[in-house]
Amino acid sequence: MLRKILILTVVVISTFWACNLQAGQITSRWVAAEGFGFWEDANNWTPPTVPDNDGNTFAVIIDGGSGDKKQVGLLQNRTINQLDCYGNVWLKSRTPYDIELILVDVNGLTNYGNLRIRGGAYNEISQFKIQGSVKNQPGAILESFGVKFKNDFYNAIGATLWVKYESGFHGGVHNEGAINIYPFSEMGTETNIINAGQIQVWGGLCAAIGLLDNDVNGVIEGLGVVHSGQSIENRGGILASGGSFVLHSDGSVTNSGMLKNDVGATLRIEASITDANNQGTIEVNADGSVVFDCNLVNEPNGIIKLLGGTLAATTITQSANANFAGFGTITGAVIIDPNGLIELTGPTNIVGDVNIPAGATLEISDGTTLITGQTTCNGTIHMKGGYIIPQGGLSGDCNVIWEPGTYTNAADFNLDGQVNFKDFAYVADTWLWQTEWSTQ
Repeated sequence: MLRKILILTVVVISTFWACNLQAGQITSRWVAAEGFGFWEDANNWTPPTVPDNDGNTFAVIIDGGSGDKKQVGLLQNRTINQLDCYGNVWLKSRTPYDIELILVDVNGLTNYGNLRIRGGAYNEISQFKIQGSVKNQPGAILESFGVKFKNDFYNAIGATLWVKYESGFHGGVHNEGAINIYPFSEMGTETNIINAGQIQVWGGLCAAIGLLDNDVNGVIEGLGVVHSGQSIENRGGILASGGSFVLHSDGSVTNSGMLKNDVGATLRIEASITDANNQGTIEVNADGSVVFDCNLVNEPNGIIKLLGGTLAATTITQSANANFAGFGTITGAVIIDPNGLIELTGPTNIVGDVNIPAGATLEISDGTTLITGQTTCNGTIHMKGGYIIPQGGLSGDCNVIWEPGTYTNAADFNLDGQVNFKDFAYVADTWLWQTEWSTQ
């Protein structure tokens, strides 16, 4: 009886060990010399087994060191638990077909070094697909050439992602570092982009089918196109630099951060929802423009700085307790809500109608404001050393106030900062005595 129990015990323990050996995780390291090697060559690994989950599972480590990059070529799809990359590493597809690397562990792919992943070994159509989460750690650099990431991508503070050609994301993109999108390249996700770092678009496309949320610390800058299939919510900074930068949303665009064009650049906002709401700051710089292809509502505490450029929208509504000041060009119908105020401090053209209801004020200082459309005023036009030219006509019961400005006075003809008889003498000397009738 005892002998039978001992035999049974040995069988159970042996079976247990066999099962654990069969299902154990192997830590596999790339040991090929610097240069190119195939994943499928067992001699490139220690232990000398090709990493591919089949009974055993594999946690793979590829360390490219600080010298020339180590290139790892794949000829077929592979499944492993996780992959950690250090140093200079290049993962490449070596077939004209799509290659898929499947990472079943929650840790997925983690990059600590300088990692380049490229599909399209023989054409630019085939892709390198990665199934599993991807984490780009602080200080790491990841270059994506035609890669499709099937799960979430995390770019940590201090990490950098370079997007070249077309890179797609089935999961969300969470950025706290830097993302650079090359000219004519595309980065698109089927879910959301959450940006708390910096995204630079240099003539390419940054797109989310879902939400594009630019966090309070986030900056999106450059030229090209930024698209959201849901909404664009900006709490950080969005800057047009170097050319035309288009923000396109199939839903709404809201701003509680900064929308700005660099000098000479154009920021264009396109939204399917009727109104774009500004609860932050819009800065419009010289030789450039900020253009809304919809209505713009400057909400209470919102700020518009017109610094010599052009602000355009279908209708611009200035709410009470909002700030709108500066000079330049305004294109579109302007509506000032009761108790609202617009302060124009220099030469300004308004190409459109202007409506100033009771309790609202249009203030013009130190320059001339030309309004090409109809000016309807039942509120106040307050001129401080400036003038208004209602070229399209003026109607309504308007309270018009004129007073000398802080820096200019229409009666200070000789521009010495004082109004006295010298100004009349200046007029007589430069105009009256030089007329044709005065010499006859």
